[in-house]
Amino acid sequence: MPKYLIDSKLHSRDKMYGATTMGSRGQVVIPAKARKDLKLKPGDQLMVMGKFGKVLGLIKAEQISELVNFIMDHVDRPEWKREIKKHMDKVLNQIKK
Repeated sequence: MPKYLIDSKLHSRDKMYGATTMGSRGQVVIPAKARKDLKLKPGDQLMVMGKFGKVLGLIKAEQISELVNFIMDHVDRPEWKREIKKHMDKVLNQIKK
């Protein structure tokens, strides 16, 4: 099986901000350093995503298309681009419902 390297631009700014605890109503506190670095402010809408049944991610709703475009710019195989587009269309259609 061929190895594919992940473009360093995709992970060069990744950070771990620490831990948080979910409260009884499902609320979590985003660490202050993360809020500052990511320019999050009260009232920002965040998309909640799950991956592999184990990973939970948040992204500003207004930046979802920017993220998708960034990923697509770093995918060089047309068949992967088709699969990513198909998957993103499915996910975004679920959100609209």
